[in-house]
Amino acid sequence: MSMMNKTDVFMWRLTSAAALCAAGVLSVGAAWAEEVFELDAITVTGTGFAVQVMDNPASLTVQGETQMKRIAPKSVASFLNEVPGVQVSEEGIERVSIRGETAARVAVLINGQKLTDHSNYGQPIMVDPSTIERIEVVRGPSSVITGSSAIGGVINIILKKGTPVPFEMTTTAGYFSATKGWRASNTISGTVAAGAGELDYRLSFGASKQGDRETPNGTLDPSSSEDQSLSAHMGWTKDNHYFAIDAMAFDLGAEVFTEQNGFTIDLPKRNLRKVALSYEATNLSPVVDKVALNAFYQTVDRVFDSDISQGRFPVFVDINAYSEDAQKTTGLNGRVELSFGPTSRTVFGFEYVDDAVVTDKTTTTRITNMVVPSPPASQRVGHDEAGIKTLALYGQHEMDLSSAVTATVGARWFNVSASLDASSTDGVNNPLSSNSDSGILGAAGLVWRSSDALSLRANLSQGYTYPTLSQLFLTTVGGSNTTYGNPDLKPETATTLELGARYDGGAGQLDATLFYTKSDDYIAKVITGRTAVWENVDEARAYGLELQGEYNLGAVTPYASLALMRREITYANGFSTYDSGTPRVSGRLGVKGDWDAWNMAGDWDVFMRGASGAGMRDQDGVMDGPSLGGGYATLNLAVSAQVSDSFRVSAEVGNLFDCAYEGYDQNPGAGRNIAVFATKTW
Repeated sequence: MSMMNKTDVFMWRLTSAAALCAAGVLSVGAAWAEEVFELDAITVTGTGFAVQVMDNPASLTVQGETQMKRIAPKSVASFLNEVPGVQVSEEGIERVSIRGETAARVAVLINGQKLTDHSNYGQPIMVDPSTIERIEVVRGPSSVITGSSAIGGVINIILKKGTPVPFEMTTTAGYFSATKGWRASNTISGTVAAGAGELDYRLSFGASKQGDRETPNGTLDPSSSEDQSLSAHMGWTKDNHYFAIDAMAFDLGAEVFTEQNGFTIDLPKRNLRKVALSYEATNLSPVVDKVALNAFYQTVDRVFDSDISQGRFPVFVDINAYSEDAQKTTGLNGRVELSFGPTSRTVFGFEYVDDAVVTDKTTTTRITNMVVPSPPASQRVGHDEAGIKTLALYGQHEMDLSSAVTATVGARWFNVSASLDASSTDGVNNPLSSNSDSGILGAAGLVWRSSDALSLRANLSQGYTYPTLSQLFLTTVGGSNTTYGNPDLKPETATTLELGARYDGGAGQLDATLFYTKSDDYIAKVITGRTAVWENVDEARAYGLELQGEYNLGAVTPYASLALMRREITYANGFSTYDSGTPRVSGRLGVKGDWDAWNMAGDWDVFMRGASGAGMRDQDGVMDGPSLGGGYATLNLAVSAQVSDSFRVSAEVGNLFDCAYEGYDQNPGAGRNIAVFATKTW
């Protein structure tokens, strides 16, 4: 089936599913259902100031507790499926891309502190879903406030603190039929008097085990995963001062479904440890509104094990690549918010991050000859130690140009230095190298609040992604290919122009964004035979429309979350293509409402989720077969019930028509399945 035919099928399914949604639920009575997204939420992501989403010049979506409690949380990615322009990739471990930019170009933060990753794949989200208070997603470059890796956007995960009562215990447990898997967590939390102030606390433990995924065409073997987590929070409040310590441990392991005979990838270990100290003070003087400081230390231990067997009788070759990586990160952040008058605010901040990676890699090659004696196995052992230090200063100023118009302007200076400190192959030392860069980025925004219900905005922002230590210095083996680092790489850069409108009229809500992004110095592999090297060779431009909206019809509330976009990549040889791994259309359409019966209340949601076909062509115009995704649309049903004040049950039936599908950079989708979750609070 051609790509055009696949797109046609997707559009037919989209239209049919939307019609089925409407027809199936119009007879059901409902009150006002919970909002799909929040326009009145207060957030500092995007501007650095505490501001409502309605007044934020950036493209920002907030998924709060109200929205998340409706979702059966297999993983954090489950909460992001409703955000336009966000796609979840599956390579054993889920990662998130925004506006077609891979996970390596998306910054992931926990409580405003960045998680760094120096692999070639980008940062996965390693958080227990039950510990999340809200998720703030910025779509588009946001490096003035966030720093590196924010070309595609930013995902800031805010974790829960202590509950306002002295003691509370919450248990959540769920089952997923698609993987015959489960997820469970238990939390104790509260707030008690402590000296002259109050102490809030939270202790959470969670675990998940997922088996191989069942699809309409069979079982994906292997595709299992498991994780376990432990997190703790303790904070002390006295007057306008708040001190806190947070610690977390998250262990993740996964098997990768490769869709290729004789090729296996196992990710048995990716363990995160993190501890953070923070301080925040508000209303210190008529000028100083807020001071915030935090310091953190985190480690990530990774194991990667791949094996590829190839050849034909009588000679067969098996190549095993095994690596153990240990990453240590120390970070320090500070921010001060100032008010010099009733019509302006200013924020100044700094960021310091020190990353160090130690990696040991072993490549074993075995040649089997079925006719003559086989040679002994050969082995190549590598050891590398590398580090990268980043110092950045930034400032953002907000001013009221009139009673309805607010302007924001900001800049960031950064200085980055990276070095390969030790390197050897089979015990022989390799040459050492280094890389450094500095520069200034800017952003400017304008918001016109024409009425209480409507705001119009324009935003110009820049982003950059500094090369990872793997891209700069390390040699990696995947399958039968060897990729070498390049110490002469430059950072990737991007500039985006956005025009948007937000409307919150009570019965209806709308958040619409038009955007255009130009990116340069993309880092990509240049392959020659069985070797490759990282180079700044590509550029890209993307443009599109993102929509989130809903409207209360009284009995039901139809809603939509859609992204329509095109993304063109231009390679160093001049070849350009729109087959850049980005669906033209993706998103979610649905109808939702509330119900009240049998002394219980809850909500329901009938929705279609889908995307048009997408693929990735290389510089020679050849389509990457394993990542190719066809257009698809699935019809789904979600229902929740508040059985009592302390007991809630939610369930989701996915892929009601049991359709076989596979989105871009994803595993084949699960067949008809059910996920059931229950939450009890004591």
